[in-house]
Amino acid sequence: MVRVICAPNQFIFRGQMKFIPDSHARLWAISVFIFIAIFVCVICNMAIEREMTWLVYPVCSLIFAWGVFGPLIYRGKDGLLLSLGLLSSLILPYLLVLEQWTHTGGWFIPIAFPIAVFSILFIWAVYFTARRIKNPWTASAVIIASGGVLSLFTYLAILYLSEQTMFPWGWIPFGSALGLAVLLLIAGRIRREANNNL
Repeated sequence: MVRVICAPNQFIFRGQMKFIPDSHARLWAISVFIFIAIFVCVICNMAIEREMTWLVYPVCSLIFAWGVFGPLIYRGKDGLLLSLGLLSSLILPYLLVLEQWTHTGGWFIPIAFPIAVFSILFIWAVYFTARRIKNPWTASAVIIASGGVLSLFTYLAILYLSEQTMFPWGWIPFGSALGLAVLLLIAGRIRREANNNL
């Protein structure tokens, strides 16, 4: 007879003495769901197109996401730094290979490159801000302002690399983010002074 003892972070099977941590279960569950999604994409693409066409995009993206976020899923917050490092180092090669593999040239340098670079910078800005600034009002203001600045830089980079006239959408989130950041700083100051007066 096999007895099962459930602990908060593990399952111990008496009889076979197997140890299956929750982290393994999470990773296996995500892996199964990704495999099912890939299988569904293959069936749909082959059934409709009779050849691999759009299949490349979701399949490559699912595999990429699984590889990058695997440490975060497996180790929780302890794997966050490794996942961010993998994302930062692999996103540009992944996009370049995807462009070459699908024979849809012309979008990596003018569009994908600046968006990916500034998105990675924003993610790291959020990470270090969350670690160093303990005040939630100040941290939120810094993160939102950083997002506005990086959004503007992304817009200017795309404008420069594509050499096209575009609607100035980059200035809208930039101004909105800075305005919201100022409001958050003011709200935080008011809240802090109110707490000090209690």
